[in-house]
Amino acid sequence: MTDGLVLRSVEVEGRRVDVLLEDEVVTAVGPHLTVPPGTPELDGRGGALLPGLHDHHVHLLAMAARTAGLDLDPLPDAAAVDAAVSDAATGRSKVDWVRASGYDEHRHGPMDRHRLDALVGPVAIRVQHRSGLGWVLSTEGLRAAGLLGTEGSAPIVPDGVEVGGDGRLTGWLHRLDDWLGDRVPPAQGDLAAVSRSLSGYGITGVTDATHALGLARLAILRIARQVGELRQRLVLLGTGDVEAVQGWARIGPAKGLADEMLGLDPLTMTDWIRAVHARGRAVAIHAVTRAENVAAVSALVDAGPFPGDRIEHGSVLPVDLDPLLVAGGVTVIVQPSLVSERGDHYLGQVDGDDLPFLHRHRSLLAAGVRVGVGSDAPVTSADPWAGIMAASTRRTRSGSVVGPDEAVDPATALGWYLADPLDPGGPPRRVAVGSPADLCLLDGTLADALAEPDAERVRHTWVAGRLVHP
Repeated sequence: MTDGLVLRSVEVEGRRVDVLLEDEVVTAVGPHLTVPPGTPELDGRGGALLPGLHDHHVHLLAMAARTAGLDLDPLPDAAAVDAAVSDAATGRSKVDWVRASGYDEHRHGPMDRHRLDALVGPVAIRVQHRSGLGWVLSTEGLRAAGLLGTEGSAPIVPDGVEVGGDGRLTGWLHRLDDWLGDRVPPAQGDLAAVSRSLSGYGITGVTDATHALGLARLAILRIARQVGELRQRLVLLGTGDVEAVQGWARIGPAKGLADEMLGLDPLTMTDWIRAVHARGRAVAIHAVTRAENVAAVSALVDAGPFPGDRIEHGSVLPVDLDPLLVAGGVTVIVQPSLVSERGDHYLGQVDGDDLPFLHRHRSLLAAGVRVGVGSDAPVTSADPWAGIMAASTRRTRSGSVVGPDEAVDPATALGWYLADPLDPGGPPRRVAVGSPADLCLLDGTLADALAEPDAERVRHTWVAGRLVHP
């Protein structure tokens, strides 16, 4: 049971109304509502009241980990990175790990163990690529992780550890998060800070798309949710353990990977999809490159359609695949902010044959493909209003434009964030009697907000009728 609250004079679907919240749901919507005496009131001042926004693809623990270490992403160039890394390592002992994230080779220059050694000396440091798919370690870091062996014994080097032309380790570890996590101290991230930030954007729910969460990471999320540090409602892709999430999260499609680095095997992928479908569950397949998307869609076609199947990212998605996506009812989860945050790199580095198919939005909709949205945070900002701006302008940090014909109107982009947490690409949720009291109140009309999307317009956010922002 929660105390009631009446929101006076708010804009809902273009009408000026009052909205009554009771027991975690909306119980009345209409002009000049009569409410029980003593019911708290809030003057909406004509601001738009929306269902709480949902980000359909994030990585919560990685977001939290960034609060515990050095974030390189805001730094403009190699010199700034070198200064920050060197400063972070000052006074550290060999066993006192330094953790950094957000490394971008296109702005920050090439990175390997030798560059790190020159900056930190005999200190263990691990630096995560901004994609989240790789780490580079200093020599002391490689030693601490057991990759340099000990006197008289050779190390066991797993697949994904990069070896240079000279036969020596470069320092790079690809797709080895779990392996590395068993060998280095965990980052003590601040999920409460992540939750506050999300609430400030008007986000009341997220889908965590981390692959293979495991019981330990599930426990971190469960405790944060149960003690109130993590206020957003959760959908999880990286687990199928219904009992482990009972009462604090919901399970979405099963996360799979189409990854050129790990090797593309459509037949094996097809078998995995069929097995997941046989258990009554959809799949969500990470696919970025052209080859990965072709392999993923081919496997989905061979396995047969299942409601709720998804492609995560679809960054280079040839139009030839559109009819197959439509026929299978497959939803593509796009990341508009990659256009704004990485667009300058794309224009300079992406193969010319791929550019027409890069981060498609409008053409997918025109073909009848279902489209959902996620930030992929912390790879990009979790700010949905920045995502709406990116989807509608396709403008990069420098002011260039990537694929202008792929722009969609801001209302369409907002609708992606309003889709049901378990139905990305479906119709927007509404503020209506019986709907959850997960709400976002803006400081002005919806038309004003869409004309200039900005998170500063979010005045209040509620989850289950409880105020979570400010």
